[in-house]
Order: sequence, then C-alpha cells, then structure tokens
Amino acid sequence: MGPLACNELEQFIEPEEPGTPENEEVLELARFLALPGRPRSAFLVSAEGARLTLPVRVFDILARVVEEMARGNVVSIVPVHHELTTQEAADLLNVSRPHVVKLLENGEIPFHLVGTHRRVRFDDVMAYREKRTAKRRTAFRELAAENAKLGL
Repeated sequence: MGPLACNELEQFIEPEEPGTPENEEVLELARFLALPGRPRSAFLVSAEGARLTLPVRVFDILARVVEEMARGNVVSIVPVHHELTTQEAADLLNVSRPHVVKLLENGEIPFHLVGTHRRVRFDDVMAYREKRTAKRRTAFRELAAENAKLGL
C-alpha cells in the first residue's frame, strides 16, 4: 500500500489502544468497507441532515486510512511536494541516514541544498523506493527461476 498525499501540512493519526471505543468503531468501519461488492461511494450527512456525496478518490483514500488504522498502524498524510530531511528520507526507506546521503551524492535521488542541509522531495523518495522494490522483485524472480532450473 502506497503513501497517501494531500495539500495540507503533514498530519499523523495516532493509533488507538485495542479495546477502546474508538478502536472498536474503526474495526467495525473497516469490516464494513471490506464487504464484497460494496459500492465505492459514500455520503457525508451533517447533523442537520444535509447530504454530500464523497468523490470516489476521497472514498478510496478514506477506505485505505481506515484499513491501516484497523491494523494498528499510524497513518501519515503527506503532500507529494513535501520536502524531507535526510533523516526523514532514511526513516521512509528504512535505511541509515549516511546511506541516504550516499544515494543523494551518487545521484540516485534528486536533492537540493537549503544552506548546508540536503532536502529531498517526498515524491522523489517514493519513486526511488518503488524502483528499488521493483529491482528486488526482479532479482527474486530470477533467483527463484534459477533455483527451479537447478531443482532446488
């Protein structure tokens, strides 16, 4: 599941402890959204009864957020143009900060300097992560094919 993007400042939705009323509501909502054949649309209804249809894209994002929250994951909504520090990029890639600096200096991820500090765009980090994942999958498939060929 990929990251979510918005045009607001980064926001975190903290997980609820299991057994809390809010967590039970999230789990119930997740089960409802996971029903087979459910429509990909919903309505918001105000206290006064005014009804507004959610756009499909908004509904899909809401469903993804609920799914992750039901799993107990913290959800972060980050604008795609958001700039990250090298430590934030390292955290997203699950690598060390010095490794990210090497990736930047080798030209594998674009960056720019703000004073003496390197900054990278969120979307550039995610593009690198997707490319890295694709390379790993290809290598795994090749290794599996070689093992099958050798009868291992």
